[in-house]
Amino acid sequence: MIGRFAAFPLVFALVLASCAGDPVAPPPRTPTGPAPVVTTSNAIITPNGTATEPELSRAGAEALLKQQWKEAADAYSLLAKAVTDGPNAPTYLFNLALAYEGLEQRDKARDTYRDLARRFPASANARTSLVRAATLCAYLEDWKALGEVADAMLTRADIDDVDRMMALGARGLSKVEQGEARGARKDILDGLEIADRTHYASPDVLPVAVAQLRFAFGEVKRLQSETIRFDPLPTDFLAAIEARCAGLLEAQDEYAEAVHASDPHWAAMAGYRVGEMYRTLHKDLVSIQPPPEVKTERLRQVFYAFMHIRYRVLLEKGMRQLEQTIALGKRVNDTSMWIKRAEAAKKEMELAIAEEKTQIAKFPFTEDEVRKSLRELADKVAKQKK
Repeated sequence: MIGRFAAFPLVFALVLASCAGDPVAPPPRTPTGPAPVVTTSNAIITPNGTATEPELSRAGAEALLKQQWKEAADAYSLLAKAVTDGPNAPTYLFNLALAYEGLEQRDKARDTYRDLARRFPASANARTSLVRAATLCAYLEDWKALGEVADAMLTRADIDDVDRMMALGARGLSKVEQGEARGARKDILDGLEIADRTHYASPDVLPVAVAQLRFAFGEVKRLQSETIRFDPLPTDFLAAIEARCAGLLEAQDEYAEAVHASDPHWAAMAGYRVGEMYRTLHKDLVSIQPPPEVKTERLRQVFYAFMHIRYRVLLEKGMRQLEQTIALGKRVNDTSMWIKRAEAAKKEMELAIAEEKTQIAKFPFTEDEVRKSLRELADKVAKQKK
């Protein structure tokens, strides 16, 4: 999760470059946001008067250090419009993006970082801007923009191994979310090779660059497993269900790694995906139509009960995963779409279980009787295999 204070660790190192000038009181804050900038004789016209560039720079820096995000955004927005070129322009844009992050205006922050990197590629802030833009693109689920930012990162000569991992994971995730699982796999594996070679991971907390790679690999494996469908019913149903479950478990292993991310947002994404995988498998299985020999109403009832009770465990597993994800969101105050999706999916699963129990209660047999019959069938199959 990109929290409210995610920008703060960078503030101290990066705002000082914009603190030139004599100490002065910050300009008055406007309640309606910054007005268009006009410069005359080195003065910048503000909504409530005038201020010099050093005055606004000092005001913005002080606001960032105090996490006064609105005041910082007002000051740096004026500066970014007034100073469109020169050595300070990239710093003003970078600090404006930080302020937008503090305000949780992530789309504005992402666009500002990208604008900085495009206009000032040689700036000391350009590389960091692309890294932060990639993180924001993933949060916003703007997969196309994520791929574009990743490509821009990979063309730079100044990126290190961590940046390259981030870029490869971002490009891989962009591809898989846009349906290019095959192309995504190579980028992801290249990124994981760097992680293994550099030992850039921890048993307990996974850095964001590696968490993104693991999540993306989980997406690849999930989508591949879900290509195994049961409509029409496969000739060898048991082999098909075994392959589907094997793929699910492989994807779950990747997501489980991402759950340990230092950024809880990746944990929420991964937790939701695991729960959703179980729900999707359950839906595919209980949608199987009865075979032709099931002709009477009683046989159709038996088939329904067998399928729904046999595979209800998938919903129960999915619900447990979603409950853990929702609990994580509450602990870290994550209100992102992934948490909301987890909450909605959990409610749907609860309704599905309640509806099937209501339906089975109308049949001339009980769930206990069905479970007993299922156990007897399982024992019979086991004996036949011996």
